[in-house]
Amino acid sequence: MTQVTECGLRGIQEIAYGTHMCHLYRGRDDLAALLVPYFVAGLRAKERCIWVTSAPLHTADATALLAAAGIDVAAYRKLGALQIVDFSDWYLRDGSTLGPEEVCALWIAEEREALAAGFDGLRVTGNVSFLTEESWDAFMDYEDAVDRAFRGRRIVALCTYPARSCGAAGALDIVRRHSCALDHPDERWQVVTR
Repeated sequence: MTQVTECGLRGIQEIAYGTHMCHLYRGRDDLAALLVPYFVAGLRAKERCIWVTSAPLHTADATALLAAAGIDVAAYRKLGALQIVDFSDWYLRDGSTLGPEEVCALWIAEEREALAAGFDGLRVTGNVSFLTEESWDAFMDYEDAVDRAFRGRRIVALCTYPARSCGAAGALDIVRRHSCALDHPDERWQVVTR
């Protein structure tokens, strides 16, 4: 099996499996312009795709955007290739917040299930606009754990953060905990490594 997969973004041809990326988005349209082609490429590459949503793109919005891009969302869901889930349903179970290792274990289990079902890998994203000042440090610990856990696995992950609420120190925290960042100073995307 190949160790790379199509990224889906103009300017970035391929990404290696095991890559844990981040992007600081400027608004709803910026977020949609990133995530829709990212998932379209994943679905076409026969990967299981999981989109963990939060404001400004909720589950219904993500579904509508993929449908507008020509994706038969219902068919991909039926095949087990696509799951679109609200952040509270992913990060919170039984009314409590899962710890970093528990969430990492969920991702690894999803990867194993995807491979066992015949998918070529797992493609995920989580928009973390739900973070508060109080939850920031714990979530950065989670990002560290994810970065370590995903190395060498058939997973590509893209974490998105609202730029307006991060500040310079927060942006540095984010970039340090990911294998690379994505940016688009013009219409072409580029990878920024740490």
